[in-house]
Amino acid sequence: MSSQPLLTGMRPHLNLATICERYILEADGSLTLFRIIDRFNVGGTTPEMPVTPISFNLIVNFRSGEFLGPLDLAINIVSPLLSAVQELRIPVNFEAPAERAVLSIGQVNLTLNEPGLYWIIVKLAEEEYTRVPLRIVYQRQPTVQTGA
Repeated sequence: MSSQPLLTGMRPHLNLATICERYILEADGSLTLFRIIDRFNVGGTTPEMPVTPISFNLIVNFRSGEFLGPLDLAINIVSPLLSAVQELRIPVNFEAPAERAVLSIGQVNLTLNEPGLYWIIVKLAEEEYTRVPLRIVYQRQPTVQTGA
């Protein structure tokens, strides 16, 4: 656990937290997102969902507001049964002016074997700012029988 105190008073502002398939970050800082998603469909022939790799881009953007200085950005991914799947910690630094962005973009690769609603929890200095939903749906496909 971080030794940073919980944020009080002046705090950064969450501007964006989402999952997308692709993005373009231009040289001037402009960001274009493609296929904002919150659901993956997984197909298989077994009664239980097989181990499946899931990959996506996570975009988190804060604005400094009146806050200046370094903080720890934590991303916690939690399974439908509320067990930890993955935790990422990223040091970020907030600078003036107030509208200055702290943009964190990362590709997330998960290996899952459980359908249901996962949560991606976004925290600064151990304070939860938001949760991004990620629904995994398992669709059992019929097996094709071939006659002899």
